[in-house]
Amino acid sequence: MSGPSYRLSGQFFELCDCWSICPCWVDEPPDEGRCTGAFCWSIAEGTIGDLDVTGRSVVSVSFHAGHRDSGGQEVTLFVDDGADDEQFAALAETFTGGNGGPLGELGRLMGVLQGALRVPIGLSTEGDHLSITVGRMVSGDGAVLRGGRDDEVTELRNGRLSGVLGPRAEVGRSSTFRIDLGVQAASIEVAGRAAMRGSFRYESAGEP
Repeated sequence: MSGPSYRLSGQFFELCDCWSICPCWVDEPPDEGRCTGAFCWSIAEGTIGDLDVTGRSVVSVSFHAGHRDSGGQEVTLFVDDGADDEQFAALAETFTGGNGGPLGELGRLMGVLQGALRVPIGLSTEGDHLSITVGRMVSGDGAVLRGGRDDEVTELRNGRLSGVLGPRAEVGRSSTFRIDLGVQAASIEVAGRAAMRGSFRYESAGEP
């Protein structure tokens, strides 16, 4: 049995409790030996097989200790509550790596999938600012960093996370970031930590 093809594009956000830049982007272990964060995708255009998933949003909240490759990530996946049952199932499978392709790494690195839920999700960006909300469980705000002679946005290109997020990421810092999933390992409330945003485009012909 083969997984379906997919084509997805849109905007990504990433916030975590590491200091900016999150060491996972440069293939290093997380600050303080552990990382709790949220990977967020706002899909501007997308299909999985013949299914249209344009306009849907997905957030993956993960926790791992040690290096990302060996930490055995604990993941809770959220799909926005505008998704119907078919969209929800297809997005959950794709964004946990089950359909291979560029997002296959998400499955290979997962230790435990704690669950996949359908909830209200808000992902927005305006000017230098970004914000995320996932029901009452996740919220965060941040802004990109500017520097250099022309006060341009600070960017990171071709980092370790470029394959599962995007090839070019704007580097930012959170003003607030909170996760409360009812378990200690995935409950944080921090400020002034890592935030990233950028564009993604994933294409997969389908996995055998």
